[in-house]
Amino acid sequence: MEAMTALPVSAPKATSLKDDFFTGLKHILAPALIGAGLGGAWQAYALPSIDSVFAPNPPQFALIVALVLSPLLYRILVHNTLERYLEYSFGFAVLALPLLLVWLSGWGALFCGMYGILLSWATLSMLWGRRQLPPFSYGIWHAM
Repeated sequence: MEAMTALPVSAPKATSLKDDFFTGLKHILAPALIGAGLGGAWQAYALPSIDSVFAPNPPQFALIVALVLSPLLYRILVHNTLERYLEYSFGFAVLALPLLLVWLSGWGALFCGMYGILLSWATLSMLWGRRQLPPFSYGIWHAM
């Protein structure tokens, strides 16, 4: 029988309240405020002057613009380089595109399962807040 070797075990790095605050700011508050700002600006300035039923509603507009600007969002919110922005964009699109299609029905909050997404977002924010995630996961988290 072979002799067992002891592997060194290191304690996980403790996070400070300051680290938790910056994580919450970058991955919870900033995406929500960006989406609310884009949707609010669309509703306040563009929708009153557009006389068409085919114009996207504020949540659709915010998701479309965020999807187009996802490389910039990746650089600002996740990493300071653009090495893996395609993974982030794909993660964002995996959730944003189905939401865009469901919002076309006009029954967005009901059929879109916004309550389920809100609960998922709260759960993921608690579980993922202290972990280093791949860009794909950050994209899903920010699309919520």
